[in-house]
Amino acid sequence: MSIRWKLATMFIALVFLVMIVAGTIIIFSLRIAEEDARREDLALMIQNINAEVIQRNIAAGTVFDEDARADLEDAIRESFAIISGQTPADTEAFIVSGQNRMTLQSTTGSYDPLNHQAIISALGGQEVFSSWRRYPDRLGNVIYWFEFAMPITIDSGYAPDYVIYVRSSAEAFNDRMRDTTGTIAMASVFALLGASVLSIVFAGSLTQNLLRLNKNIKEFKVGAGTEPIPVNIAKDEVGQLTESFNVMSRELNANMAAITSEKNKMEIIMYNMTDGVLAYDEGGVLVHSNYVCEELLGINNIGDMSMRQLFGRIGIEFDEGTFIDNMEDCIINLGEKYINASFNPFKSEDGRSQGIIIVFQDITKHMLLDKMRKDFVANVSHEIRTPLTTIKSYAETLMDGAAEDAEIRDNFLNIINNEADRMAVIIKDLLELSRFDDKRTDFDFDFADLVALVRDNVNQHKLYGDRHNKEITFTSGLVSAHIHMDPERINQVLNNIITNSFRYSGDSAKIEVEIHESGRYYMVYITDNGIGIPKEDLRMVFERFYRVDKARSRELGGTGLGLSIAKEIMEAHGGRISVSSELGVGTTMMLRFPKDAQMADD
Repeated sequence: MSIRWKLATMFIALVFLVMIVAGTIIIFSLRIAEEDARREDLALMIQNINAEVIQRNIAAGTVFDEDARADLEDAIRESFAIISGQTPADTEAFIVSGQNRMTLQSTTGSYDPLNHQAIISALGGQEVFSSWRRYPDRLGNVIYWFEFAMPITIDSGYAPDYVIYVRSSAEAFNDRMRDTTGTIAMASVFALLGASVLSIVFAGSLTQNLLRLNKNIKEFKVGAGTEPIPVNIAKDEVGQLTESFNVMSRELNANMAAITSEKNKMEIIMYNMTDGVLAYDEGGVLVHSNYVCEELLGINNIGDMSMRQLFGRIGIEFDEGTFIDNMEDCIINLGEKYINASFNPFKSEDGRSQGIIIVFQDITKHMLLDKMRKDFVANVSHEIRTPLTTIKSYAETLMDGAAEDAEIRDNFLNIINNEADRMAVIIKDLLELSRFDDKRTDFDFDFADLVALVRDNVNQHKLYGDRHNKEITFTSGLVSAHIHMDPERINQVLNNIITNSFRYSGDSAKIEVEIHESGRYYMVYITDNGIGIPKEDLRMVFERFYRVDKARSRELGGTGLGLSIAKEIMEAHGGRISVSSELGVGTTMMLRFPKDAQMADD
């Protein structure tokens, strides 16, 4: 089948479809218009009946009892009989009592419409309009109707007192619709005949143009220096043209597929990067960004900002005239964040700068780790240098002749021994923390009674307290509390905290140790009345080598590592250590042990 006949057939089919659609729209429009007109007419008729028959008689008297209602219904029948003669010939009206569900009066004589769905719905309080319903007329012939039922309530009850139901015959309209349909069908026939003639003429003209266009496309490809592609000639002219375009389409599709694939790869890479990326053109206009950048910089409207505005916002200075080639990497401090900004200009093939790509990398952890490393090295150096300095100075003094004096010699040797012991304790604690960091610490977990363990530890410290005029008490509302723990390590934690409480509480110290429980945890509270800890130092007390009063801590023999070790032990038990304190009042340490957590060796 040639393209000429294909086009002719398509054109005729299109005209036929248009006529069918247009005719259908016209018919449905007429039906809808008729339904709207009938709805208005029936509603107006109902309003007239309501006003003239029901409301007028209601206004003449008050209806509250059964006798008054019976009189009202008699008056309604009489009034309805008066106006029923005004009803059009193809329209019927009914008044239905909502109290006893019966027809009070109608224009049809004996026909009773109580089983009609519209009346049933209206008795339920719903106003209903329906179209194209098949019911018998007054002569018994089943025909199509438009119907409207409206509930009427007299004394604001839930159920309607009356229902006015009117219906109008649709037969006359159906006749008009049949005539209209016939006219549309006749017009469609004439339209199809005219379309057939025009389509044949048009298709012949178009076919010649398609052949000429197809030839020009092939000549253009050969003239461009490309070899003609051998193809199987299709059965019609459109097939030949399609094959010519397929050559270009395949090439374009291959190129576009490669470009799209690369673009998708780049989008996926950019989306999943943990670094923020911004790309600006040579005019400082944003051409690309990823969502990580907004999170790092804390700016939600980066797309609305120029490069100058962004740099001003985050505190980067640059020379606007030569920024693309001369920008140097820098570190930005945004609150508690440290972000490294790396600038990478991109250029065209001729070497001209086209813009710049900025990569933002969050280096906060690196900065903090570096600071912690420096602080740790400084603290270790300081802690070890102090006893070494003392040992060296006393040793030199002894070497210079002080050893001849037995009292001085013994005193100096005792100091040297104490400082050596202090260095050994520092090194021991450092090695233990190192084992914690490398997860090389061994624990001997077992089920043990926490209450008994704490009580025994307190009793051990009572001897020291009695000798130094310091009081320690133990209170527990629990008889026992068996948990999974390493008793020796928990004793180490308790010893460290209670020793600190004695050490920093001065004379007449009072330490209270209590055990409580909650739904999931056992809590051990150790409270003293010592010097307390300033509020700004509370979050740092578990850091290594951190001391609130450095001079006094060294004087009392503290290394600044005990609470760090206690924290590591508690975390290894799945628990937690925390502190609350008030300067000059005292300090409370809380140890929280999970009741049912499994330990690391399980």
